[in-house]
Amino acid sequence: MLKQILFGLTASFSVILSAQAETVYVSDIQFVAIREGLSNDTRATERGIKSGTPLTVLQRRNDYVKVRTPDGNEGWLPNYFISEDRVSRDQLVYLQNQLTQAKEAKVDAQDVLQETKDTNSELISSVESLTSQKQALEQQLMDVSVLAQQAKEIVSANQESDYKIKSLQQQVDTLTMQNEELSNSIEQRWFLIGAGTLIAGGILGLLFPMTRKKKVSSSSW
Repeated sequence: MLKQILFGLTASFSVILSAQAETVYVSDIQFVAIREGLSNDTRATERGIKSGTPLTVLQRRNDYVKVRTPDGNEGWLPNYFISEDRVSRDQLVYLQNQLTQAKEAKVDAQDVLQETKDTNSELISSVESLTSQKQALEQQLMDVSVLAQQAKEIVSANQESDYKIKSLQQQVDTLTMQNEELSNSIEQRWFLIGAGTLIAGGILGLLFPMTRKKKVSSSSW
């Protein structure tokens, strides 16, 4: 039971140290190794750690530091193998990388700016085109409105013309009927006149011989 309590306290203490751990770097030595104990005679837990590699500090004791490597291995190494700052060579490389990234970011920003300008120009052109189309459509709408008004007037005039045509047609029909009636009346009159002439001629034809006979009789006396 006591062992479990001690193990738990040790684990908790390790977690607390890990949460508050500082970061150090391998100093200007080409390669170092970390070991299980505070002596170069103990077994190495990781070898060939390059200069500039970041290490997480877990514990300090005398002139040694217990660290954790980026690969997750833990071990001890002397203080003089580490530095709280990046080594000069790695610092230069780091700064160069930062400068390169800054230049690339600048180029990217310039590209984005140019793309934004191009997009803005395209949008301006689109707005101008849409404005022109809007004005053209408004003009077409006005023209259509004028044509619609003219068409309405034409329809109204056509309706009035149709009414006049129907009225004139009715008048023509009436005059035609009256003309037919008049023609029939004239024909009847001419018929009566002709009939009367024939009758008068017949009567005269009958009376003329009788008149002649009377004259002859008178002359014989």
